[in-house]
Amino acid sequence: MNNFDFPALYTAADDASNKAQKQLLVLSAANSILLILGAFFSLYRNSSQCLTILGAVCFLASLFILIYLKYEALQDKWYQARALAESIKTASWRLVMNAEPFNKDTENENLETFQKLLTELLHQNQNIGNYLAGEFSEGEQISPTMLDHLRLSYDEKNSLYLNNRIEDQKKWYAKKSGDNRNSSKYWFIVLCLVYAFAILVLLIQTANPALQYLPVDILAVVAGSIIGWMQIKRYDELASSYGVTAHEIGIIKSRFSAVKTSEHLSNFVSDAENAFSREHTLWAARRDH
Repeated sequence: MNNFDFPALYTAADDASNKAQKQLLVLSAANSILLILGAFFSLYRNSSQCLTILGAVCFLASLFILIYLKYEALQDKWYQARALAESIKTASWRLVMNAEPFNKDTENENLETFQKLLTELLHQNQNIGNYLAGEFSEGEQISPTMLDHLRLSYDEKNSLYLNNRIEDQKKWYAKKSGDNRNSSKYWFIVLCLVYAFAILVLLIQTANPALQYLPVDILAVVAGSIIGWMQIKRYDELASSYGVTAHEIGIIKSRFSAVKTSEHLSNFVSDAENAFSREHTLWAARRDH
């Protein structure tokens, strides 16, 4: 199932999470740039009143960004919307595979249980209701594609879940783990180079006290900005958690050959989705943290 096959609430939550994340990262990057520029202009404050004013403007703009980030709590909304989206995705797969709690005797009972779950999730996330509003609210909460998948035969469901859920998630987590690991190494190397350059500048200044306008303060701000960026992105944490999840999915996949009946498939999906749901539990935990 692609994004548009899931309930409209999932699409809205996924979009809200992506937008909050993008806004947070753009503003954080802008804040770092303003701090670096402010430090640069303040370096020449004694030689130009204009540069002094520009430095003050940069710091003032940075302050406004910090106040906005504190007021909007974009990181909380990013994590909360992501946790909501993943909860709905897991519930949707459980529904179409007739896994617990959607293993009732009739289709109508399962659909009614699913609708109640969506209502409960929506009420639990009312504080981000404005982020969930918009064009997606007009979509279907139980799409025709979901109904088609729900009515597939055992063999068709077996193939659907293996290829579109197990394989898809394994590849996604493995790729994300590698990407975050590489990004962590890249930014750590950049940070080390900034530190090395700062040490070199300090040694030069010690050897030649008469030298002025050496960018020690600027390098300190750059280093702090890189550390802040790495903390926001959580490269190491995500590389580890995604890697563990990818291996866990691989173990789950190895047990798929033992699935022989619809009941076995239902139980297998319940176990698999419990493993997948740990990821959106982590998103909720990150939000609380």
